[in-house]
Amino acid sequence: MDDITRIIIAALIVALVSFICKKLISKYWPKTGKLGMNFEKNYCPNCAEKMPKVRKPANLRQTLWTCNKCVTEMDKYGVKTTP
Repeated sequence: MDDITRIIIAALIVALVSFICKKLISKYWPKTGKLGMNFEKNYCPNCAEKMPKVRKPANLRQTLWTCNKCVTEMDKYGVKTTP
């Protein structure tokens, strides 16, 4: 077996393992609270604007998700929070 075949097989195995791990983590990880991980798409509960998956908060207050359109604050699961 030549080197390129080994690389392709290794890449396929890594892709398969990462896909399976993502499915297992999203199924069994808590869906609420600070420790949860959300792999699903989020929408603003107020205006239904689609939220980005990755973002950089500008300050400590913005560690909550904030809608760009209507400035509604929500958690990582799209549940509206009170300021």
